[in-house]
Amino acid sequence: MEQAIASLSPAGRKRLLRDIAREIRKRNKQRITKQQDPEGKPWEPRKRDSEGKIRGAKKMMLGFRKARRMQMTATPQGASVGFTGKTAAIAAVHHFGSVDYVEAGGPRIKYPERPLLGISREDMAMIRDRLINEIASGH
Repeated sequence: MEQAIASLSPAGRKRLLRDIAREIRKRNKQRITKQQDPEGKPWEPRKRDSEGKIRGAKKMMLGFRKARRMQMTATPQGASVGFTGKTAAIAAVHHFGSVDYVEAGGPRIKYPERPLLGISREDMAMIRDRLINEIASGH
């Protein structure tokens, strides 16, 4: 299959990989909205205060869904979907479950692991199908 993909023109590979990256970005945005990891498991909920209320009471990390934050790139050699700059640093803390400051000068806490980006089995099937269709169509 690798040779068949390599036989595509560089512009054709870039277009194909851009389309796949766009679909992966869309699927990850949907999972963030649903508050789920790439395999569909719900994220650990926020902690409750002493009165049993959830601080903020709205869904977590919805700002990461925005196209200006979740960026994608595509070249004839590959494609990627991810975060950059300060957004990447904040996303990494939540994705991997690291220790960080709640706010500047505030307390440090251990955030639970809440995977933001990833490729699920369904995503892999979509990628495989797109590659096979592209090769079969002879573009």
